[in-house]
Amino acid sequence: MERPPALPGRCCRRRSLELLLALVLSLLAPITAAAASDNHWWAIDRLRQQLSAHGVQVVQRNCGQQGLQGLYHRPSDTIVICRVHDAPLAVWNTLAHEATHRMQVCLGGPITDPRHRPLMLTALARTSPEEWRSLQSYPATERLSELEARYTAQLPPEQVLQLFELYCGRRPSQGLAHFTPPLP
Repeated sequence: MERPPALPGRCCRRRSLELLLALVLSLLAPITAAAASDNHWWAIDRLRQQLSAHGVQVVQRNCGQQGLQGLYHRPSDTIVICRVHDAPLAVWNTLAHEATHRMQVCLGGPITDPRHRPLMLTALARTSPEEWRSLQSYPATERLSELEARYTAQLPPEQVLQLFELYCGRRPSQGLAHFTPPLP
């Protein structure tokens, strides 16, 4: 039996759900510190290349603001990575977090299906309690954007790279609404 075509705008969210749910399973598998470090340097370089190819400038600066690790400046399409990180995983998390904000711009809003946000909150609270607590300090109007960014930063690098290509890899004239992922 053939499935009906997806409604415009819903197809991409379904694909992001598949990738996001894969995180829940992948977070349960431990990784060695050495393998993670090598993987994160590779992923940092690859994501920087993807961002650059889409017009995003990635720079490193002394930020000065207590607790600030990075930011995405939409008017200049620039990601700033603050010089506060002491390990490749921390650099990766900040870059993936800020790249998620760029994905939100590419899509024109949230990148996740609303039905799965409670699961995202639960997974974030379990795997990164400090991120979950920090999320609570944001104004309600910014929490969804931050939840998506914090959650995505916890995904395996390959999935973040796939999400970036999914949401930002197409020229605007191609439109995401017409993308239909293969159905299982």
